Formats: sequence, structure tokens, C-alpha cells
Amino acid sequence: MQEKLALEERKRFLIHLSFIIFFFILNWAIFLIVSSVVTFFHLQLGHSLNIVENWNFDQGWEITSLVKVISFFVIIKFISIRSTSRKPMRTFFIDHYKNVSSPLFTLIIFNLVFAIIFLRPVIAQRVTFELFKVFSSYLGSIIFIFSEVIFLLFLQNVYKVSSKKKIIETVLFVILSYLVNVNVFTHSQYSLSSLPFFLLLCFSSSYWSKGSWSYPLLVLVIFIGPLISLLGIDFIWGNEFSYLISSSDPGPLLFTSLLCVSLGYMYFCRRKKSDSLDQV
Repeated sequence: MQEKLALEERKRFLIHLSFIIFFFILNWAIFLIVSSVVTFFHLQLGHSLNIVENWNFDQGWEITSLVKVISFFVIIKFISIRSTSRKPMRTFFIDHYKNVSSPLFTLIIFNLVFAIIFLRPVIAQRVTFELFKVFSSYLGSIIFIFSEVIFLLFLQNVYKVSSKKKIIETVLFVILSYLVNVNVFTHSQYSLSSLPFFLLLCFSSSYWSKGSWSYPLLVLVIFIGPLISLLGIDFIWGNEFSYLISSSDPGPLLFTSLLCVSLGYMYFCRRKKSDSLDQV
């Protein structure tokens, strides 16, 4: 019986890996299609390749968001085949919503304050400031990261695996996401250390809340989104369009420190809650 369960567990894990690889291949393929269509029409209008490249950069978040949304809904259709619900995504969002607790707000505020103190942002010296670019960066970054987080959470909900397997595949997912996105979508050096941190923080907050999607969404809206769009830690545009720029280099030291403290805080809160339940 145990051998049969172990075999079934390995089978589901392989299914997870197949969907994860397919998801990133889909990202790359749809990006190529969109980029080819854009380039074709530009060339038809007689624009040079330099103009095409600049346009793709200026519309970087719009193109990336479109690719991520299309890839997400295509892959979800395949995953949903196994679901017993008639509307699996709706069921997932209803069943995995959790009211946000005060410890999460404490964690977000600490991360935000620590990041601001470390980065020491100053006003960028620019002739004009484009509010629409800030909004595109903010909304695009939320769509970018949240689509990847929801994809993996939904996959784990339909094809259930053990907690150990979840941790292994989450780390693998973050590595693959970094390798694919840094070579396809991102144009900024900030993605080298910030993108893995953003994903790990979102997944950690979700697992902290037993698979909830509301926790990582709040982290994105209050912490990660403003950090990317307002403080210039943008992994597509860099600080080209942000109102503020950082005085200190937002490198691995900042994000590693924030991740370690965040994981330690989550573990402390979980242990504290577990101890209080044992005393009841």
C-alpha cells in the first residue's frame, strides 16, 4: 500500500514538473509570436530595427503582461481538465481566500521600512515625469508575479503533493522562472537578485497561510509593487521611468537579508501559534 502511494506521489510530482516546463516554454513561445508581429508591422511602416527595439523597451510591461496573461489562461485550461469542479478557478479563489492577519501587515511594513532605509531613495533628476509609466510598472509587476504564483498554487491544488515535494518544486520553479524571465523579458540588472526574492516571499507567505492567494496578493500590492514602480527596482525598465532612484545598490545583500528575516518571522509566528494551541 505504501509503495502504491509513493508511486502515485512521484507520478503527480512528474506531472507538476511537466506543467511547469510547459508553462515557461509557453511564455517564451507567445513572447516570440508577439514580438514577431510587432516587428513585422514596424518594418512595414519603414521603421528601423533601432526604433523597433526602443518601442519594445518602452512598451515592455504592456507586452510582458499580455504574454503572462495569455500563457496563464492557456495553461490553466490544461490543468483544469483534472479538476472535479465545473469552474475550477472560481472554486480555487473562493476556497483559498483567507482574511489577512496583523502579523502579515507587520512583516510588510518591516520589509518596506527596511528597504527604504537601506536604499535611501532620492528624487530622480528628470525633465518630465510620466505617471502612466509608473502605473504600468506597478500593475505590470503585479500581473507578472501574481500569474506565476497563482499558476503554481492552482497546480498544487488540483494535483496534490506532499509538503516536502511542494518546497522542492517551489525552489525549482523559482530557478526556472529566473532563468527564463531574465533571458526573455527582463532588461535590468535588478532582476538578478530581486526577482527570486519577490517570488520566494510570495510563495512563503502563501504557504504560511496554508495555500492562500490573498497573502501574496497583499504583499504584491503594498510592498513589491511600490518597491518596483516607485523606488526604481524595476526588472524591466530599471529606474528609467521611476520618480525615485536608490542611493545604494539594491543587490543580493538587501534581498537575502529581507528573505531570511521574513522566513524567520513566519517560522516564529507559526511556532508561537502552535504552542498556544497546545496549551489550550
